Amino acid sequence: MTTDSSPAEAFEALRREVALLRRALEGLAAEQKAQPDYSGALAGVGERIKEQNAALGTMANAPALQLTPEALAQRILRASEQVRAEDARLLGHAQNGMTGAARQIEAALATARTAQAQQRTVRWSAILGIVIGAILGIACTTAAVEWNASHSTIATEGIPRSAN
Repeated sequence: MTTDSSPAEAFEALRREVALLRRALEGLAAEQKAQPDYSGALAGVGERIKEQNAALGTMANAPALQLTPEALAQRILRASEQVRAEDARLLGHAQNGMTGAARQIEAALATARTAQAQQRTVRWSAILGIVIGAILGIACTTAAVEWNASHSTIATEGIPRSAN
């Protein structure tokens, strides 16, 4: 502002500045009223955060989350050893059963082989008996025929033959 202006002009300039300030303040107040009220939504978000914190507290107290990786590895190892021990017991039982069955089969085969060998021995003995019997039969028959022939000529030597 210049000093050579009249008081009326100065008053008019002051009035314009005050009017400008008033409009600026009204604009700020209008902007503040135009913004939405988030207090209800923020209260709901706060409630959900409280619920999630409670759920996280419950999960934090869960036994699985209390374990360290080393402790969890130990538990897994113990469980797998128990399962493997049961499997080993069942496998041993099955192996014993298979061993017993194999022994029974071997015994049955041995019995069958023994029976087969006995039958073979009986067949050979029968064949040998027949051959020896045939040889003895032939030999005895031949001896008897020769003996008979030799005795019949001796007996008839002193007897004259009839003239037929």
